[in-house]
Amino acid sequence: MMVALSNVRFGKRNGDVKVIQRALIGLGFTIPTGATGLFCDETKSAYAAWQHKLGFVGGDTDGFPGCSSLTKVGPSAQFKVDCRHPGGIAKNSVRFSKNSGIPQSEDAVRAAEQACVKTGAPPSWGTGAGDGAILITLTRRESSFRSNAVNVTDRNATGPVRSDGAKLNCSRAYTQVIPETFAENHQEGTSD
Repeated sequence: MMVALSNVRFGKRNGDVKVIQRALIGLGFTIPTGATGLFCDETKSAYAAWQHKLGFVGGDTDGFPGCSSLTKVGPSAQFKVDCRHPGGIAKNSVRFSKNSGIPQSEDAVRAAEQACVKTGAPPSWGTGAGDGAILITLTRRESSFRSNAVNVTDRNATGPVRSDGAKLNCSRAYTQVIPETFAENHQEGTSD
């Protein structure tokens, strides 16, 4: 059996969530309403306890499944985990056009931060850190709020030159993401 990490998200109701709930209950964690298939606060609490049992600490015990912790649930319920993001695209599909009309300020980043909040994304998704860091801080440090920032001097600066004038694998944009990471985590229905 295969469980998609992308299906096991807060607020979602589906069979993959039910499989995880059953596995958590089987491991001795409490979900008072049972395996309903809805990833609710009870499931989040049980999953946080699972993360804690694995030895995670601080923000890494937020109750939101990651590939590592979910994969460790699998053997107890005989399932494997597909950690790919459902909107992922091929690396060669990433476009390198420059942004225009986007303010060089915290305002544009605050809009992205609010989108994360509204979709129930864990804060660590926006920062890559589980320590309470925020997207504003990350963006200030990485790009000084410049949407077209490109790091042409780090070790990623390899490959052929793209349409934005920088080499293929350079870290780019607000949070200095490399094209491979962007492609793997692309949100379905958004720009390439």
